[in-house]
Amino acid sequence: METVTFKMERKQIALLKERAKALGRSQAAIVRDLIDEHLPPGKRPSLHDLAKDYCGSVSGPADMSTRKLTGYGRD
Repeated sequence: METVTFKMERKQIALLKERAKALGRSQAAIVRDLIDEHLPPGKRPSLHDLAKDYCGSVSGPADMSTRKLTGYGRD
């Protein structure tokens, strides 16, 4: 393993120490677990994955290019 150094707020350090002591594990093990949990390896989520709850929530034609744009350009 490699060593990494980073800065944390005092309250974050206190929370980390408290969690490590409660679980009987090292602070480094807790940080590794949190990274594995929140930054899983693999591909990043796509824009569709992030916005899929909103897909289909707008009414109108399925293909917006079918809408007539009267008054724009040459008629």
